[in-house]
Parts: sequence; structure tokens; C-alpha cells
Amino acid sequence: MNRYFYYPIAMCMLMNTIIFVPNILLARKEKGALLGMLLSLIIGPLLGYIFTKSFSRFKKKGLPEVLSQFVPKYVMVPVLAYLSCMWFAAGSIVIVTYTLVIKRYIMPDMPQELLLLFFMAAVCYCALKPTRTVLYLLEVILMISVPLIVIILVKAVSNEYLSWYAIWNVASDYVFTVPNTDVMSAATYIFSGYLNLVVFNKELGGQFTLKQFWAVPILGFGVLMTSFFIPIGFHGTIGIDNYVYSWISTADSMRSEFGFVERVMYLFLLLYLNLSLIFTTVSWHVGYQLANSLFAKRGLIGYVLLGLMIMITIGLIHYFSEKDFLTIGTKWLNVRLYSEVLLVMFIYYLSRKGKPI
Repeated sequence: MNRYFYYPIAMCMLMNTIIFVPNILLARKEKGALLGMLLSLIIGPLLGYIFTKSFSRFKKKGLPEVLSQFVPKYVMVPVLAYLSCMWFAAGSIVIVTYTLVIKRYIMPDMPQELLLLFFMAAVCYCALKPTRTVLYLLEVILMISVPLIVIILVKAVSNEYLSWYAIWNVASDYVFTVPNTDVMSAATYIFSGYLNLVVFNKELGGQFTLKQFWAVPILGFGVLMTSFFIPIGFHGTIGIDNYVYSWISTADSMRSEFGFVERVMYLFLLLYLNLSLIFTTVSWHVGYQLANSLFAKRGLIGYVLLGLMIMITIGLIHYFSEKDFLTIGTKWLNVRLYSEVLLVMFIYYLSRKGKPI
């Protein structure tokens, strides 16, 4: 069971090499992005370690069970409702953004609402499965995707057209610029996969150790550096500002001479379609489990909640543009950072207090 604790962290790291995080950091490369990434290597893993260590005290309990034991109902209900909305929002933002990507690059003639509906049908089918099934599905997707993503990254780093001068120019000129909240919220998000423990701990039963947790900041460093510097190396310090999806344009700058698909972009989009769907599945599964715990009669309520999320998500893609979603995603990441810190502190307090409030 130990590996299932690290899978959501790996999923969050990989997912954020394409959506929002690179765009936010690259847009602020002269405003503290590099120092923010370096600080996130301390803040993110530290929050993760404190949360995981504290939550491991509650054997075979999820967040609803912990709150019902330690806090009054008038505190438990708004906390679970708020966190459920945050997880649902995380999945919705990702699946809507990737639907827009697929429409732009692969299916330009297909209505975006219909394409989104197909994706959400698959996500809802999987999100309603038991937690163990969702973890198994996450494992399969990662086993398929990770080796191919590593190959693409190695190919990018070894590409003859990668400008190391452009990379050094950004790294040396702006390393001491103080970051703002947007940078910190984006950079720390790649470590936030541990928060899924609020539901997964009930399945894992506390049967995991943190002996391998030292690898998390190392992998996070690699993910942040590659997702930030490789697009700069390909497109230049000024040219990178002209791209909406910098990593897709970067992937399209590479060729696979001996692969079954010559344009790396199509392989890249296929891999991240899998990751987007599993990310949304996990996010909606956690949100569904948190929201479902608020009702005495469960079952039909879960379908109503997911149906409501489908309607809201379709409304979002209909009324908002890609630029709007970048703004929404940035604001959501800021709220997520403050919420994450408060949740970690709250769980730490409950684990140390050891008795109901």
C-alpha cells in the first residue's frame, strides 16, 4: 500500500507540467518565478510531511470520520462542503482546459460542449467506483504514461535546438527577485497530491511509511525546472510570451524520427489526455466522497451531485474563454494555497490534541 500514497503526488506533479503552472510561472519569469520555485521545494514538502505524519495517526479514517470524532457538526459540515467544492473545482478547471486544448489541436470541428460531455461521462463512471478501484486505475495510467513522458523530457533536454544561453540568462538575472502569491501558489501546487489522503487514508489504513518521502522534493525540483526552463530554451526569453500553451508548442518543436508518430505533439497530447482524465477522476472522486458524507441517505445523492457538477462545468466552457480560465485557475490556486495551509495546521492540531473540541 505504500506506493499508493505516492501515486497521487506523482499525478499532481505530472499534470501540472502542462496546465496553468507553466503558464503562470513563465508569465512571471522576471517577477520571482525562479526564487518562488526554489522556496516551494521547502514549503510544499514540509506541508506534505506535516499533514501526512499527522493524518497517519488516524488509522483507517478519512477526513469526514476524523471531523465527526473531534469537532461539532456545525464546524464539520461547512468544512467538508467547502473542501468538496475545492476538489470539484480542481477537476472541472482541468477537464475544461484540456477540452479546449483537444478542440484546438485535434478536433477543431467538434462542438466543445459535446467533447466535454464525452470526457465527463468517462470521468463520472470512474469517479463513482470504490476508492480501491480508483487507486488501481491511477496506478495503471501512471505505469503507461511515466516512461513515455520521461522519454519526451530526455529528448527535449538533448535537442540540438535547445538554447542553454536563454536558460542561463533567465536563471542568472532573476534568481533573487522576490516572488508574489501567484508564483508561490502555482509552484507549491505540484506537491499538493498528498491532500487526497483525506479520502484515501480510509483505504490505505495508515499502512504507509515516509521513508521514501525524501524523493518528493527531488522529483519536484526536476519537474519544476524542466517545465519552466525547457520552453524557454526552445522559444527564447521573449518568444515564449507569444504562446498560450507553451509546452504543447514545445512538444511540436520536436520530431520522433524512429517513432510510430513523427510529431511528438500528438503523443504528448495523448499522454496528457490520460493524465487529465485520471486527475479529474481522482479530484471528483474525493469531492464526491466528502460531499456524500454530509448526507445520511447516500446513493442517489451522489448522482445528483455529479449531475450538478456536469451542468456547472458545461456552463463554464460555454460562457468563459481560454483567457478567462487562466485567470480563474490563477485565483483558484491562490485560494487553494491558503486553504491548504489552514487544513494542514488544523489536522496537525487535531492529531496533537487527541480529544474532541
